[in-house]
Amino acid sequence: MQRPGLVNRAAAAAIILLLTVPAVQGCAVLESLMDEEVSSLDDAPPVESRGADWPVLPREGGEDGHDDPFEDVNQVFFYVNGALDFLLLDPIAQFYRGMMPTDARHAISRAFTNLAEPIVVANHLLQLEGRRAGTSLGRFVVNSTAGMAGLFDVATNVGLPADDADFGQTLHHYGISSGPYIVLPIFGPTTVRDAIGFGVDGLLDPRTFVLAPTQLLAVSVSEGVVRREEMIDPVLFLREHAVDPYDAVRAWNYQERQRELTGGCTEPKYVICPGYSPE
Repeated sequence: MQRPGLVNRAAAAAIILLLTVPAVQGCAVLESLMDEEVSSLDDAPPVESRGADWPVLPREGGEDGHDDPFEDVNQVFFYVNGALDFLLLDPIAQFYRGMMPTDARHAISRAFTNLAEPIVVANHLLQLEGRRAGTSLGRFVVNSTAGMAGLFDVATNVGLPADDADFGQTLHHYGISSGPYIVLPIFGPTTVRDAIGFGVDGLLDPRTFVLAPTQLLAVSVSEGVVRREEMIDPVLFLREHAVDPYDAVRAWNYQERQRELTGGCTEPKYVICPGYSPE
């Protein structure tokens, strides 16, 4: 009976550490980052050659349609999150990339995508998209079995293309506007609508009910590392070439979300999407 208590206390201590480290050291880290000279765009990869999940910077004409009335508060959370990323998440993601073979990383990415497929099914049903819900359910069944828990994307090869849906998209489907841009601690940039959607998706996620809190935390942290590794290159590009990182990330978030809301490929780049060839 004592072991779960120790595990829970250790998890709580880890969360407190994650919040404390960037708050204490964030100013010094960010001061050093802001002193770095912004690179010329001459050596940047052309927009048309970048992956769909890369940003188009404001200085390149990248669109930013977010309403940001809470900018002062948002910037505080943005830079604290940035310090957390610089001190902890990015080094862990770099270590993960260095230790894991490319094919293995792609397989793990697909497995995490497969775990989220029930959320996709639920949101398609909420949007009254029965055919798309059936396709996503079929993907989950096929990839969970023949695809070995989603490590392999067998479903696409048998005619069940990747799709996506979340509750933020569901609200958009019914005409709910995005609302103000906000930056959440740890979770990062979003909008009021999509923050609500994120919470509802958590309730729709079977993992919330099946896994114990510490197990769910472990899975979530592991997926966070996997997704952060996928973003190493575009984040490095942004750090090197963005004149104002805050504005650049806000524009990037807007571009990414617009692509998702208008039917673009919303799956991670290691999942094959119809008509989409990353890099």
